[in-house]
Amino acid sequence: MARNPRVIVIGPEPVNRDEVQKMLALSGFSVLGEAGYGIEAVSLAKKSEPDVVVIAIEEPLIRALQTVEALADLLPQSPIIGHSSIKGSGSMRRAMVAGVKDYLVSPVKEEELINSIHAVLAQEERRRARLAGETDEPVAAGTVVTVFGAKGGIGKTTIATNLATALVQKTKQSVVVVDLDTRFGDVAILMDIPVERSIADLAMPEEDITREIVEECTYTHNTGVTILPAPIRPTDWRNVHAGHIERVVTLLMQTHDYVILDTPGTFNDIVARALEMATMVVLICTVDMASLKDTLLAIDMLRSWNFPQDKIKLVINSTNEASNVQPQEIRRMLGRDVFWNVPYDRNISAATQLGMPVVVAKPQSKASESLTEMAYALSGVRRQQQTTKPREVQKSGFLSRILGSVPEDKTEVSVE
Repeated sequence: MARNPRVIVIGPEPVNRDEVQKMLALSGFSVLGEAGYGIEAVSLAKKSEPDVVVIAIEEPLIRALQTVEALADLLPQSPIIGHSSIKGSGSMRRAMVAGVKDYLVSPVKEEELINSIHAVLAQEERRRARLAGETDEPVAAGTVVTVFGAKGGIGKTTIATNLATALVQKTKQSVVVVDLDTRFGDVAILMDIPVERSIADLAMPEEDITREIVEECTYTHNTGVTILPAPIRPTDWRNVHAGHIERVVTLLMQTHDYVILDTPGTFNDIVARALEMATMVVLICTVDMASLKDTLLAIDMLRSWNFPQDKIKLVINSTNEASNVQPQEIRRMLGRDVFWNVPYDRNISAATQLGMPVVVAKPQSKASESLTEMAYALSGVRRQQQTTKPREVQKSGFLSRILGSVPEDKTEVSVE
């Protein structure tokens, strides 16, 4: 939607309506008006024809739900977002049945409301396109995991390839790794794949890129992981832009359960698009001063974009034996919980030299067990109890003073 979304605000309390109006106006939305329940709300909706309706679901609940139903009938193409201070799942279920597309807990936060509006509008746009016959492509249902970090040399590619392998092994679902590192692109090296075709071969008019053409540029590793490698020469990226990436990732989402995007330690339009498309972002950080500083800046940047904070999974990668900073200390410095902590393990380096993921080369090592558990946590698949252990594959204080502390983000659940 090119123009600013047009919104109306409905609710029983004028003060509450005014607060939501101000919040939306400051965020760049066009607020067409506000009204109470019933006839007043319906009259405003009929007159203004908004893109989105934001309504407070409060007592008297029956009147609120009646208003939702009337608005849903009147404006079938305008999503309704409800927010409520009423506790319990009963009111949420009844609101959804009445016609609410998303349900937020009051007092509603600006970031949550903005993200909700954009999400329901995008969903409505896709629905309209499908109903109009503008697209007959399969639904892109795959989960996009963007592995991101504020600097290079922190283990992003190692985690991306091992996470992909663990997901295939433990969930038995399809996984593809897309190497978006425009400078080095080491996925193929870590997986010991000779590159003859790459993502650079997809630099063509976006409408000409098909699933079959993308498949011709991919490789299937013996672990079952599909790889779309980066070109060998960085100069081959010059004709690849963010639109190509969006088209390729969308097609891969139609055929794979997980699409893992390995990004470089820099920021460009391709990385921005990878973040925008992410279902979740695995934000990699080491415990050295530079990485922590840069990670804090990256978190602040994403927050300034109104990027959904619950998508970010902070992962600490311990790259040496001296990495002894505790998760609670990092939480205090970065203002958010640590989702996962990958321990230091020399086996990672040894596996890299073999061109094998460590979860395959040394499945019983500390890092392998941690990365496998992280795959379980990200996928939501329950770990099956094993009666026998798998056989290993044989070989063929100062930081706080500098960074200071920031308010803690409570949106993340710690898994330690």
